[in-house]
Amino acid sequence: MRTASYPSPTFPGPPSVDLDVLDGWEPVTGLGPAITLERTGLPGATTPKVEVVITRMRDWESLDDASMKIAGALEKLSGYEELARDAEPVAGHAGFRLEAVVRNPTDRARYVQAIRYALVDRGETRDLVQIMGSCTGAQRDAVLDEIRAIQDSVRIAV
Repeated sequence: MRTASYPSPTFPGPPSVDLDVLDGWEPVTGLGPAITLERTGLPGATTPKVEVVITRMRDWESLDDASMKIAGALEKLSGYEELARDAEPVAGHAGFRLEAVVRNPTDRARYVQAIRYALVDRGETRDLVQIMGSCTGAQRDAVLDEIRAIQDSVRIAV
């Protein structure tokens, strides 16, 4: 009888991800994503966040597919205004970046979405590391550069 184990060479665990925590930002646990950082000390009901989600990709899925899916979802939202889009590497891995302002369909408020994807390809196993930042339009001037700095600080190890 054989044994299948996780993690193992056949079924590797997810990559490890490190982010710098800037002054004014705090780690928050128990929310679901692998990492959640929240900005403290700002007025308003919405807390700016940076979240990391790691997804195991299927053989037929590609970075382009994931990029088109998130871009298509944002482009459909009212008030879509693209701030940036490129396919630059993220932490040494094939990457994608999209930053946009959209209107929330519920409260009509403007929100900034700052998205970075890194495809960690280990041959038989591929993981999509998603580093997603968000804040309200009113918080944009105060925190968007901080969100970008946190995203820029990402280190990914396998």
